[in-house]
Amino acid sequence: MAKSVALEWSNIQDCHVLIARSLSQTKAGLKFKGTKTGRQRLVTLPQSAVAALESHRKQQNVFRDQFGPDYQGSLVFANPDGTPLKPDSISSSVSLLFRRLKLPKHASLHSLRHTHGSHLLATGTSLPAASKRLGHSSTYVTATIYAHAIDGQDEEAARKWDEFQQRPTSPVKRV
Repeated sequence: MAKSVALEWSNIQDCHVLIARSLSQTKAGLKFKGTKTGRQRLVTLPQSAVAALESHRKQQNVFRDQFGPDYQGSLVFANPDGTPLKPDSISSSVSLLFRRLKLPKHASLHSLRHTHGSHLLATGTSLPAASKRLGHSSTYVTATIYAHAIDGQDEEAARKWDEFQQRPTSPVKRV
């Protein structure tokens, strides 16, 4: 989430988003900083997210027009005047929503990230692709965190092995 609130519109191009920084909330105030790994990463956006962002941008342009020269910055997710959203406030709002929805007490905004990762792997996305998308430093990290989503694929592996073994082989010329 800290990365999402640091996104600028220039980070989104051609169905891709460049994750290049994050926003943290400290006692001294809000601070933009690099990503946890120190590396930028490019993530492909699903078409549904692109459409939602286009709609969001139209609404944000209404605010930009209303505030005129007082509108600040070019953040994708911002207050109506363009100033950065506070990560702690977002987390509190999401926690309140989750309680209203009667989700488990431990559910948080970060739970959505884990749900995304689990679904990617459970539906057959390769471990390297999921790891890259989640911004993990290695596939080992992804495999350790999401082992539960990978474990359920043993039956699929057995089925694929049977399919492989039943393929017709090309005739071998004997000399």
